[in-house]
Amino acid sequence: MNKYNNNDPQTEVFVVTRDRRRTSDRNFIKEEDAKREAQYWIGICKKYDPASKVSIVKTNKPRRIR
Repeated sequence: MNKYNNNDPQTEVFVVTRDRRRTSDRNFIKEEDAKREAQYWIGICKKYDPASKVSIVKTNKPRRIR
């Protein structure tokens, strides 16, 4: 799983969110890795908070997503 933690403003990364908030501080370079992380969170949310919405955001400013 490739993570990207540099703050390079030109690089687009994928961020997994739940109810429009980050699930962790990880930024993913590959969409497949972000999908795998999102599936993990979807499983948790189905069990404990079915009303939550998990999504993947593609951004070049990952620090703006809180």
